[in-house]
Amino acid sequence: MALVKNTSLIKKNSKTFYLASAFLPYNVKKKVLEVYAFCRLYDDIVDLKLDNNLDNLQSKIEHLDLNEKVIEQIKIGIGSDRNFKRYNNIHELIQYSYRVAGCVGLIMCELLSVKDAKHKYHAIDLGIAMQLTNICRDISEDLINGRVYIPKNMLPEDNISIKDETVLKCINELLILSEKYYESALCGIKHVPIRSRFSILLALRLYQAIGKKIKRNKSAYLIKKINTTKLEKFLILMLCFFEFLFIHSFSLRKTEHNSKLHEAVKGFPFTHEKI
Repeated sequence: MALVKNTSLIKKNSKTFYLASAFLPYNVKKKVLEVYAFCRLYDDIVDLKLDNNLDNLQSKIEHLDLNEKVIEQIKIGIGSDRNFKRYNNIHELIQYSYRVAGCVGLIMCELLSVKDAKHKYHAIDLGIAMQLTNICRDISEDLINGRVYIPKNMLPEDNISIKDETVLKCINELLILSEKYYESALCGIKHVPIRSRFSILLALRLYQAIGKKIKRNKSAYLIKKINTTKLEKFLILMLCFFEFLFIHSFSLRKTEHNSKLHEAVKGFPFTHEKI
C-alpha cells in the first residue's frame, strides 16, 4: 500500500523539494514522494515523541525494496534527535548529515537506477550539502527545540543567540563547507539518467541558493528564516534550463571523486574509502 496518495504533505513542508520533483518521470516521482513522506513522518514522530509504531510506518515502503542498511542509517540519524546530544566536531556533524540526508541520496540512486558505486559518492555529497544548508537555515527553529547543531569545537557554549557574531561566523564556515559538497555533487550530475537529470540539477541549485542568500542577507537572517521567493525560484529554474542544455545534457569531462569528503563517514554504507 502506498504511503502517500497525494502530494499535499510535500507541497506544505518542502516547496523547494516539490518543485524539483515535478520534473521527474511520473513513475519515479511517485516513489520519490513516498520515500520523502516516510522520512518526514518518521522525523515528525521522533520530534514530537509520539508513540506511533515506527516499524509499521516502515512497512509502508517495503514494496520499494530499498537497501536495508541505508534505511537503518536514516533511522539512526533521525532517531538521534530524540535524545539529542551536541556534536563534538565537524566529523560527527558530517556523520549525522550522511545519515539523515546523504542516505536519501543513496535511495535516490536506487530509484533512478544509478548502479555504479562510484557515482553514488556524489549523491551522498549532495545530501550532506543540503543538510548543512538546512542546519544553517533552521538554526532559530532548532534553538527553540533545544538543539544546537554547530559542533562544540566551533562553538563551546550551549546557550547561544543567533545574533551573536560568533554564531554568524560558524554559520558562514558551515556554508563554505557545504559548497565543497555541492561542487562534488555537481560533478556527479552527468551520471544521473537523462530523464531525471534536470530535476536533480534543479534541486541542487535551489538548495544552494538558500545558503548563498543567507550569506548575502545576514541582517534579515537574524530576524527570520531565509528561503528563496517564488521569483527567485523562477529565475533559478530558467538558469537551470540553460545550464542543463549547454553543460549537463552531455558529458565529456571525466572527474574523480575526492575521497577526503568522506573521511568522517569511512566504513558507512556506499561511502568512498581510499584504498
